[in-house]
Order: sequence, then structure tokens, then C-alpha cells
Amino acid sequence: MTLQKHYVNNTFTSIFLIFLCICFAEVPPSQATEGRFTKLENGAIKDGKSGLIWAPQDNGASIIWSQAIIYCENYSLGGHNDWRIPTSDELATLYGNTPKIKGNDYQQTIDVATPLITITAPWVWTAKRGPKNKAIAFGFNYGTTRRLHRGSGGNRRALPVRSAP
Repeated sequence: MTLQKHYVNNTFTSIFLIFLCICFAEVPPSQATEGRFTKLENGAIKDGKSGLIWAPQDNGASIIWSQAIIYCENYSLGGHNDWRIPTSDELATLYGNTPKIKGNDYQQTIDVATPLITITAPWVWTAKRGPKNKAIAFGFNYGTTRRLHRGSGGNRRALPVRSAP
């Protein structure tokens, strides 16, 4: 093999290996969301990606759907009165990218995109009501939604959100 062919083969191999490293590199969870979430002076958490402002924690106890709506609408962190119950798409933006934690009254893990927001159970109610006395809840255990009975509150929480001004 000539020196030129050897050089070309080594260069190609090096470039290919660098390409593979870039394609299959995993971003550590702490770097994946670093800078995206900001704790505001009033304690609320702003998501720089979606522009939404979140309560720093859920309501902390089992709650039925109708009470979750009232809880979110009456939430008043920072003197704001425009808090509301989130949609499933909004909650989905908070799923993943951090080490999973154990919920307060739940055996499996919960996966929230930032440690600045505390979710204490796997299911958080959404604004959407379904048929047959059901409502949609977002699961922070698997990142999916589920229709659950509106009158049941076990392992279900309320997490207020508001749109940025």
C-alpha cells in the first residue's frame, strides 16, 4: 500500500469514528436541561423552551379532577391570578431527562425534566374531560396520557401553570 492510500484510509477511519461518537453520544441529564428552566424571584419556574411558568410543586396530595381545576384556578403564587390547569401537551414538555425519583405514595418512579419542579405522584390531571365521567391525566412514570375516573384521586395531582406575560 502506498503512503498516500494509507493516509486516506486512516483519515477516512478517523472521520468515521468521530461521526459515530457524535451520533451515539448521550447527553448527561443535567446538561440536557441546563439553562432551560429558571427559578423566578417569586419561586415559580419558567421554561425557556415553552415560555410557560410552572408552580414549583404539585398540590402534594391525592385530588379529584374537579378539585384540581379549582386548585389551579385559585393558585396565587407571585400575586398572579391567571394560573390554570395544564393541557396534556404542556405537561409532556416537563417529562424526562432527569434521574427518576420515587413518588410520595407510589412505588414506581417519576421522571420530570427539571429538579426545580416537584411532582409527588405519577399522574397529573389535565384540562381535558373525556366521556363517561373520565378526564385525561398525564403520567410522569411513562410519559403517556390515560383516561381516569374524574371522581378518583389516588396518585393524581394538580400542577398549576400560567402563560408568560
